[in-house]
Amino acid sequence: MFDLAPNPYGDPIKKFFAELRGIKWKIPFLLQSINALITLFIILVLVVLYLTIGIISQISTTFWDLIVGMGEKISFSYPIESSAYSIALIIYFVLFLPFFILQSPIWLSGWLTSKIGFKPFIAILFIFSTSAAIYYYSPETATDSYAKIIALQDSIRKEYFTSDSVKVVIPEAIVDEVKEVPQTKPEKLSKSKKRKTK
Repeated sequence: MFDLAPNPYGDPIKKFFAELRGIKWKIPFLLQSINALITLFIILVLVVLYLTIGIISQISTTFWDLIVGMGEKISFSYPIESSAYSIALIIYFVLFLPFFILQSPIWLSGWLTSKIGFKPFIAILFIFSTSAAIYYYSPETATDSYAKIIALQDSIRKEYFTSDSVKVVIPEAIVDEVKEVPQTKPEKLSKSKKRKTK
């Protein structure tokens, strides 16, 4: 049976809406008004996500459930039936892939937040967004920085990793010993034997 996956933003919207209805209004209504405005803003953001990423997530999750179900049917079916299920599985996967790609940034950010925590994720997101903004609005700054890094790498390579920069220090004692060794002339090769007489 075809079951549509639930929207992941449905429960949070209900929760914040219940909090909004549960606000107790008392004079002078200042704190309650601030709380209500913040809650309304959060509900508005969640409604936007519900109508965009939430629906995409529903569709991709539904197709993924169908893919898993087809895989189970293939493993417990005859060869002729399994070929038909395989075709259906490929069609479901082709339909699933674009929706998964659309929701993958949100999915990846949620997965990363669950692994490293919310504060490190915010720090990484801030660094990445700042770098992207600098590169987009001031590309010459990024180009100059990259050129300085390359120049620094070249200077380090020339100073420490070229043959001209490598100097071998020979102790003076070894040099004196080489000078004291008497130089002998190489012996002349012996003459070839005379040819045998007849």
